[in-house]
Amino acid sequence: MKRITFEQLKDLLKDNRDNEIEAKVRDIIDKVRDKGDEALIKFTEKFDGVKNVKIKVSEKEIKIAEKGMDKKLIKAIETTKKRIERYHRRQIPKGFILKEGDISVEFRFSPIESAGIYIPAGQVPLISTALMTVIPAYVAGVKKICVASPPSFQGSVHPLITGVLGYLGIKNIFTVGGAQAIAAFAYGTETIPKVDVIAGPGNRYVNTAKLLVSGDVGIDTPAGPSELVIFSDGTGNPAFVSADINAQIEHKEGLGILITTSEKFGEKVSKEVKGGYWIYVKNSKEAVEIINYIAPEHLQLMCKEPERLLKEVIAGAIFVGDYSPAALGDYFAGPSHTLPTGRSARFSSGISVYTFLRSYAVILCKAGLYKKYGRLIDVFPEIEGLPFHKRSLSIRRQK
Repeated sequence: MKRITFEQLKDLLKDNRDNEIEAKVRDIIDKVRDKGDEALIKFTEKFDGVKNVKIKVSEKEIKIAEKGMDKKLIKAIETTKKRIERYHRRQIPKGFILKEGDISVEFRFSPIESAGIYIPAGQVPLISTALMTVIPAYVAGVKKICVASPPSFQGSVHPLITGVLGYLGIKNIFTVGGAQAIAAFAYGTETIPKVDVIAGPGNRYVNTAKLLVSGDVGIDTPAGPSELVIFSDGTGNPAFVSADINAQIEHKEGLGILITTSEKFGEKVSKEVKGGYWIYVKNSKEAVEIINYIAPEHLQLMCKEPERLLKEVIAGAIFVGDYSPAALGDYFAGPSHTLPTGRSARFSSGISVYTFLRSYAVILCKAGLYKKYGRLIDVFPEIEGLPFHKRSLSIRRQK
């Protein structure tokens, strides 16, 4: 690991928006919107080297892939699935009703109609991502869940991803990757339906595409290259810290940072890690300042009295103590591992049931409200110079 200062870290994390990537992604989006399947096929041939592209995975392929999973994998999937479902079912909001005399206001939640899930496949078949993205949508009550993933195996979606999706009951699986998959979900093609919300992690092209189509379609959160920050006051297990950062930088473009109040601890860990960075701070207050500047995807607090810091720090997910590594969250803890990256945890959240819900109000009034409050309410349209708004209200007082 390389020792750096806070100022050096700021330079490292500068927003280096790549205008060239944005221009390429805009072109891809425009072509998919205009040409539909024809553009998807051309981009898949160009970027993935696949000939005779079949955009949709057949039901036969799904069944074969599902049957091809071994018993050990199925048991792991089923156990993890139950944990993820249990966690997300607890998130379902109940809403409320506020009744005051002649007015009743209700706050309701309902699921979106359709979701498009993106599952990357650049290095390995990310079967855990299938679980962590599809299950929250399913628990939320989304009626139509579609999944896109690059042709990473013999010109089609990897059979392990297909098998897991089949096990989860997903029938609409599409062999499309990159920005073109996001564009297809946003605007629809002859084969891929337009959806209400797009969710799932991806590379810079995928994230750029999500940001460019947001507004035309809902998106979850910027979820790019993975990040881990560990804070230790020197009391954490150095072997655990080393293992955790090594696991983090195992991701392509993964960022691993150790912040510590012990130079001796930092030096010891750095000898066991072949990548990433470490920063020495004088106290936990300085550590919190740096943590909140980074707003990391994953934060591990491996120190004395971590509970004291929980209300002060900003991160996509926080892991407390020596026995709570970020890798546990990747696979088994329960919350989705698709979390905000690139400092976006300051204003964004990871995938949850709320990603796939919409909220709205239901208002019911009776005539008595206008007798009691009508002239008071009239003050607003009078000041704002909107006489027809005033008439819309006052006519009900007259009647």
